[in-house]
Amino acid sequence: MSAFFASSLFAKSVIIENDSILTQNTMSHMQIIGDELKEKTGVFLGVVAIKSLNGKSLKDKAIEISSNLEAPYAFVILSSGDQKVEIFMSENLFDKEEVLSPSPRKGTIIPLLVSAKKGNDPINPALMNGYADMAEKIALSKGVELENAVGNTNKIVLNLIRFFVYGSIILVILNSLYYRLKRKRDAKE
Repeated sequence: MSAFFASSLFAKSVIIENDSILTQNTMSHMQIIGDELKEKTGVFLGVVAIKSLNGKSLKDKAIEISSNLEAPYAFVILSSGDQKVEIFMSENLFDKEEVLSPSPRKGTIIPLLVSAKKGNDPINPALMNGYADMAEKIALSKGVELENAVGNTNKIVLNLIRFFVYGSIILVILNSLYYRLKRKRDAKE
Protein backbone atom coordinates (compact mmCIF):
# COMPACT_ATOMS: atom_id res chain seq x y z
CA MET A 1 0.00 0.00 0.00
CA SER A 2 2.80 2.42 0.83
CA ALA A 3 4.48 1.72 -2.53
CA PHE A 4 1.21 2.59 -4.28
CA PHE A 5 0.87 5.74 -2.16
CA ALA A 6 4.46 6.79 -2.85
CA SER A 7 4.10 6.21 -6.59
CA SER A 8 0.82 8.16 -6.66
CA LEU A 9 2.55 11.19 -5.11
CA PHE A 10 4.67 11.54 -8.22
CA ALA A 11 2.03 10.41 -10.72
CA LYS A 12 0.96 12.59 -13.61
CA SER A 13 -2.51 14.06 -13.27
CA VAL A 14 -5.09 12.20 -15.32
CA ILE A 15 -6.99 15.46 -15.72
CA ILE A 16 -5.26 16.88 -18.78
CA GLU A 17 -7.53 19.92 -19.01
CA ASN A 18 -10.56 21.01 -17.00
CA ASP A 19 -12.53 24.23 -17.54
CA SER A 20 -14.13 24.05 -14.06
CA ILE A 21 -16.44 21.31 -15.31
CA LEU A 22 -15.27 18.36 -13.21
CA THR A 23 -15.80 18.41 -9.47
CA GLN A 24 -12.98 17.74 -7.04
CA ASN A 25 -14.64 14.46 -5.99
CA THR A 26 -14.83 13.21 -9.59
CA MET A 27 -11.24 14.22 -10.28
CA SER A 28 -9.92 12.47 -7.17
CA HIS A 29 -11.75 9.22 -8.05
CA MET A 30 -10.41 9.38 -11.60
CA GLN A 31 -6.89 10.03 -10.30
CA ILE A 32 -7.00 6.96 -8.04
CA ILE A 33 -8.19 4.71 -10.88
CA GLY A 34 -5.76 6.28 -13.38
CA ASP A 35 -2.76 5.91 -11.06
CA GLU A 36 -3.53 2.24 -10.46
CA LEU A 37 -4.06 1.63 -14.18
CA LYS A 38 -0.76 3.32 -15.07
CA GLU A 39 1.10 1.41 -12.37
CA LYS A 40 -0.29 -2.00 -13.34
CA THR A 41 -0.47 -1.69 -17.14
CA GLY A 42 1.79 1.21 -18.11
CA VAL A 43 -1.14 2.84 -19.94
CA PHE A 44 -1.97 6.48 -19.22
CA LEU A 45 -5.71 7.26 -19.28
CA GLY A 46 -6.59 10.95 -19.31
CA VAL A 47 -9.58 13.29 -19.39
CA VAL A 48 -10.14 16.62 -21.11
CA ALA A 49 -13.31 18.44 -20.00
CA ILE A 50 -13.61 21.79 -21.73
CA LYS A 51 -16.41 24.24 -22.39
CA SER A 52 -15.44 24.99 -25.99
CA LEU A 53 -13.08 23.82 -28.69
CA ASN A 54 -12.69 27.46 -29.80
CA GLY A 55 -13.19 26.61 -33.44
CA LYS A 56 -10.84 23.60 -33.43
CA SER A 57 -11.95 20.12 -34.37
CA LEU A 58 -11.76 17.28 -31.86
CA LYS A 59 -8.99 15.75 -33.95
CA ASP A 60 -6.92 18.96 -33.86
CA LYS A 61 -7.36 19.18 -30.09
CA ALA A 62 -6.35 15.51 -29.77
CA ILE A 63 -3.19 16.05 -31.84
CA GLU A 64 -2.27 19.01 -29.62
CA ILE A 65 -2.78 16.92 -26.45
CA SER A 66 -1.14 13.72 -27.69
CA SER A 67 2.05 15.60 -28.57
CA ASN A 68 2.65 15.88 -24.80
CA LEU A 69 1.89 12.23 -23.97
CA GLU A 70 4.00 9.08 -24.07
CA ALA A 71 2.48 5.96 -25.61
CA PRO A 72 0.59 3.90 -24.66
CA TYR A 73 -2.21 6.29 -23.79
CA ALA A 74 -5.90 6.91 -24.18
CA PHE A 75 -7.92 9.99 -23.34
CA VAL A 76 -11.45 11.25 -23.66
CA ILE A 77 -12.28 14.78 -24.77
CA LEU A 78 -15.62 16.28 -23.84
CA SER A 79 -16.56 19.75 -25.05
CA SER A 80 -19.75 20.72 -23.24
CA GLY A 81 -20.50 23.82 -25.30
CA ASP A 82 -19.95 22.05 -28.59
CA GLN A 83 -21.76 18.95 -27.32
CA LYS A 84 -19.00 16.68 -28.57
CA VAL A 85 -17.25 13.73 -26.99
CA GLU A 86 -14.58 11.44 -28.44
CA ILE A 87 -11.94 8.97 -27.29
CA PHE A 88 -8.41 8.97 -28.71
CA MET A 89 -5.78 6.25 -28.26
CA SER A 90 -2.15 5.73 -29.24
CA GLU A 91 -3.01 2.11 -30.07
CA ASN A 92 -6.15 0.01 -30.11
CA LEU A 93 -6.60 -0.66 -26.38
CA PHE A 94 -10.37 -1.31 -26.39
CA ASP A 95 -13.48 -0.82 -28.52
CA LYS A 96 -14.16 2.90 -28.13
CA GLU A 97 -17.46 2.61 -30.03
CA GLU A 98 -18.74 0.39 -27.23
CA VAL A 99 -17.96 3.05 -24.60
CA LEU A 100 -19.42 5.85 -26.75
CA SER A 101 -22.48 3.87 -27.85
CA PRO A 102 -25.76 5.76 -27.30
CA SER A 103 -27.35 2.46 -26.26
CA PRO A 104 -27.77 2.22 -22.47
CA ARG A 105 -26.90 -1.49 -22.68
CA LYS A 106 -23.45 -0.80 -24.09
CA GLY A 107 -22.43 2.83 -23.77
CA THR A 108 -21.24 4.38 -20.53
CA ILE A 109 -20.87 8.07 -21.42
CA ILE A 110 -23.49 9.22 -23.93
CA PRO A 111 -26.52 7.49 -22.33
CA LEU A 112 -25.86 9.41 -19.10
CA LEU A 113 -25.33 12.70 -20.94
CA VAL A 114 -28.65 12.51 -22.79
CA SER A 115 -30.75 11.07 -19.96
CA ALA A 116 -29.95 13.69 -17.31
CA LYS A 117 -32.86 15.51 -15.74
CA LYS A 118 -33.02 19.26 -16.05
CA GLY A 119 -30.98 20.97 -13.36
CA ASN A 120 -28.75 17.94 -12.73
CA ASP A 121 -25.12 17.77 -13.79
CA PRO A 122 -24.81 14.96 -16.35
CA ILE A 123 -21.14 15.53 -17.18
CA ASN A 124 -19.45 14.41 -13.95
CA PRO A 125 -21.30 11.08 -13.64
CA ALA A 126 -21.01 10.43 -17.39
CA LEU A 127 -17.26 11.06 -17.51
CA MET A 128 -16.66 9.18 -14.25
CA ASN A 129 -18.64 6.20 -15.50
CA GLY A 130 -16.93 6.29 -18.90
CA TYR A 131 -13.48 6.73 -17.35
CA ALA A 132 -13.99 3.75 -15.05
CA ASP A 133 -15.31 1.66 -17.96
CA MET A 134 -12.31 2.55 -20.14
CA ALA A 135 -9.89 1.75 -17.30
CA GLU A 136 -11.52 -1.64 -16.74
CA LYS A 137 -11.44 -2.44 -20.48
CA ILE A 138 -7.74 -1.51 -20.70
CA ALA A 139 -6.95 -3.55 -17.59
CA LEU A 140 -8.87 -6.53 -18.99
CA SER A 141 -6.98 -6.29 -22.29
CA LYS A 142 -3.71 -6.38 -20.34
CA GLY A 143 -4.85 -9.25 -18.08
CA VAL A 144 -4.91 -7.10 -14.94
CA GLU A 145 -7.62 -6.54 -12.33
CA LEU A 146 -8.04 -3.10 -10.81
CA GLU A 147 -8.67 -2.91 -7.05
CA ASN A 148 -10.19 0.57 -7.29
CA ALA A 149 -12.46 -0.20 -10.23
CA VAL A 150 -16.04 1.02 -10.07
CA GLY A 151 -17.35 -2.19 -11.61
CA ASN A 152 -20.39 -2.83 -13.69
CA THR A 153 -22.84 -3.25 -10.82
CA ASN A 154 -25.69 -1.59 -12.71
CA LYS A 155 -25.20 -3.84 -15.73
CA ILE A 156 -25.10 -6.94 -13.51
CA VAL A 157 -28.31 -5.94 -11.72
CA LEU A 158 -30.07 -5.16 -15.01
CA ASN A 159 -28.98 -8.50 -16.47
CA LEU A 160 -30.28 -10.34 -13.40
CA ILE A 161 -33.63 -8.55 -13.66
CA ARG A 162 -33.82 -9.42 -17.38
CA PHE A 163 -32.99 -13.04 -16.58
CA PHE A 164 -35.80 -13.29 -14.02
CA VAL A 165 -38.35 -11.48 -16.20
CA TYR A 166 -37.61 -13.53 -19.32
CA GLY A 167 -37.35 -16.69 -17.25
CA SER A 168 -40.77 -16.00 -15.74
CA ILE A 169 -42.29 -15.42 -19.17
CA ILE A 170 -40.83 -18.68 -20.45
CA LEU A 171 -42.15 -20.55 -17.40
CA VAL A 172 -45.66 -19.13 -17.92
CA ILE A 173 -45.62 -20.14 -21.60
CA LEU A 174 -44.32 -23.64 -20.83
CA ASN A 175 -46.84 -24.02 -18.03
CA SER A 176 -49.76 -23.02 -20.27
CA LEU A 177 -48.57 -25.40 -23.01
CA TYR A 178 -48.27 -28.24 -20.50
CA TYR A 179 -51.82 -27.76 -19.20
CA ARG A 180 -53.27 -27.44 -22.72
CA LEU A 181 -51.63 -30.73 -23.73
CA LYS A 182 -52.77 -32.35 -20.49
CA ARG A 183 -56.40 -31.22 -21.08
CA LYS A 184 -56.32 -32.58 -24.66
CA ARG A 185 -54.90 -35.89 -23.43
CA ASP A 186 -57.50 -36.10 -20.64
CA ALA A 187 -60.30 -35.28 -23.10
CA LYS A 188 -59.23 -38.19 -25.37
CA GLU A 189 -59.39 -40.71 -22.53
